Amino acid sequence: MATESSSAIKAYNAVVDSLKETSISGDANTIGSNDFLEMLQSFSEKAVETGKKSEIQSAAAGAGKADLNSVVMAVAEAELTLNTVVAVRDKVLEAYKEIIKMPI
Repeated sequence: MATESSSAIKAYNAVVDSLKETSISGDANTIGSNDFLEMLQSFSEKAVETGKKSEIQSAAAGAGKADLNSVVMAVAEAELTLNTVVAVRDKVLEAYKEIIKMPI
C-alpha cells in the first residue's frame, strides 16, 4: 500500500510539474488549444514507457540479472499507471456521455 501511495504522489507531482511547464497563450483566461493534447500525449508516452520498463525488468529477472525489489517496484508502478489510464479513460467517456445528453 505504501508503494502505491508513493507512486501516486510521484505521478501527481509529475502532472503538476507538466502543467506548470505548459505556457498560457494570450489572455490569462485562455489556454492554447494544443496544451491539453500535448499533456495527454505526454501522459500516454510516459505510460507506455513505464510499461516497457516493467517488461524489461521482468525479463531481466527471468534471466537472473535483476534485483527482485526493482522488479516488484517496476511492476507496481506499471500497475498503478495502468489503473490511472483506465480511470482517466472512464472519466473522459463519462464526460462524453454527459455532453451527448445535453439538449441542443
